[in-house]
Amino acid sequence: MRTFIVAALIAGASAFGVPPMATSRRSTALNEFLSPEERADKITRWGEIRSMTADEAAANLAGEELEAYNRYYEEVREGVLKMQELAGLMMKDVEPPRIQPKSKNQRKRDKWALVQRREAAKAAAK
Repeated sequence: MRTFIVAALIAGASAFGVPPMATSRRSTALNEFLSPEERADKITRWGEIRSMTADEAAANLAGEELEAYNRYYEEVREGVLKMQELAGLMMKDVEPPRIQPKSKNQRKRDKWALVQRREAAKAAAK
């Protein structure tokens, strides 16, 4: 009896499993893995490009490298501006504007003004 229940539980649990799909992967440029030796020269070149100023890049780079440099720093600038805007929005919630508390005499003046308005409304109603 116990073995029947255990077998039923195992069969039921395996019914929810996802069968593996047989897919064939063709070799593309995206699936290609470059060895560290092949990537080393590109990495060092990009490090040099990234450390250039805008004037140096305009003078020394051309074509695809200049476009990559401009694209990279445009994305960096946009990211910094978005983060500054987000930080500003967050700071509004972190530190809400503070209102100065009323002094004792101001509370008394406000209460007296309320009494005067109430008395004036009663007199006008009669």
